[in-house]
Amino acid sequence: MTPPARDRLLATLRIDWAAYVDDFQSLPAATRSAFLTQQGYARFGDLLAHVIAWWEAGTPAVERYLRDPGARIASVDVDAFNARAVANTAALDEELLVAAFEKMRLFLVEFVEELPDTAFEDERVVKQLNMDVAGHLDEHRLPASSHSSGGSGGDV
Repeated sequence: MTPPARDRLLATLRIDWAAYVDDFQSLPAATRSAFLTQQGYARFGDLLAHVIAWWEAGTPAVERYLRDPGARIASVDVDAFNARAVANTAALDEELLVAAFEKMRLFLVEFVEELPDTAFEDERVVKQLNMDVAGHLDEHRLPASSHSSGGSGGDV
């Protein structure tokens, strides 16, 4: 039997995050602008760069937890991490960032699918994936989003 946490993560990645770009783009321009201002980003590509960076950092952390029972969740200066993520992609146009976001989302689906069932018994793994996937969606949930997996967001 598949761990429920895996099922919820995959639903969030396959439904909510998969629809994220289209849902954002379907919002009225004023709503998009207000949302980005509220989130603290100048452009949608910056928000996507931020999400991509956390996903890129999260998968090696999960691998480290599976290799090393003593590994701890690293302390991160969130503001500095986010600023670097945006600065590192400032020269990229939104189309490239959308493509990079989708590529990383698909990689993350495969990554979660391939984790052994026992990985979901490790509190650190579940916490990391929750922060990166479900919790992160909650932090950046779009106003009036039309797609919902029903079980996404929050703790997995």
